[in-house]
Amino acid sequence: MLDGLLDRHQDTYQDVAAIITAMTDDEKPFLFETVEAVLTDLSISQVILCVEEKNTWVEMVLGHLKEDPRLEIVHMPMAVLGVVRNKALHYVKTPWLAYCDGDDVWYKEKTSTQRRWADATKSDFVGADHTLINERSKLCAFARARNIPMPSSWLVRTEIMKQYPFHNSLSSGTDGEWWIRTRDVVRKARCPKRLLKYRVRAGSLSSNSPSKKRKERIIRLANLPVFGGIVLLITWCIWLAARQEKYVWFGEWDNNLDSSTITTVVSNFSRSEMNLF
Repeated sequence: MLDGLLDRHQDTYQDVAAIITAMTDDEKPFLFETVEAVLTDLSISQVILCVEEKNTWVEMVLGHLKEDPRLEIVHMPMAVLGVVRNKALHYVKTPWLAYCDGDDVWYKEKTSTQRRWADATKSDFVGADHTLINERSKLCAFARARNIPMPSSWLVRTEIMKQYPFHNSLSSGTDGEWWIRTRDVVRKARCPKRLLKYRVRAGSLSSNSPSKKRKERIIRLANLPVFGGIVLLITWCIWLAARQEKYVWFGEWDNNLDSSTITTVVSNFSRSEMNLF
């Protein structure tokens, strides 16, 4: 494991831009916590916050955070997530970038840890493990993240995303399509540390997917007084057993790598069918 190497090399990088997407009103109750966590990361030198062009509440929600000189609020027309992230790329001024949805929360030193990991592994992309939190930000479960990382945990070279942007026409599954398409052209590494709090909430863009429905069932069970600790213990044990420094390629992908079938594969195999949680 590279944990010891990271502990010995505590270099502070300041070469990462964060792209935060908060295109709907549903992110409003959570956005302050999201942006605060991102701005706390010492590796972040630029924050691009994407909001819908008619948004009227973002500055009120951010409060004093909007005074941070690293923060840029970009208003843009409503579009699918791949289009929004690709447009945000035009504002990035750093060699590295990290994504974060407007309701997720980074753990302390998330990006700093990943930058050290990228240097240690000579990687162009570093994903990280995540936990599940509820709408009140309560820790409810640990996730395996063994096949593909959540986009809010991604750290990737800016030039890689310019060369291989997200698919502009997919309404969902853009991260899965990108993951399959870039298998042999992007050097990817897994940092097996819990660096992201993934929020499970009602009304999210993925609420109707099998993946999100399973997460919601886990959260409902964890919210019960008797079962909360049991869910944490069981999912922690599963996470610990699956913890490794490489992602496991999902076998069904091998015969579906041409551009005409990738979209179908992504829709048939949701992220949680690969990752369990």
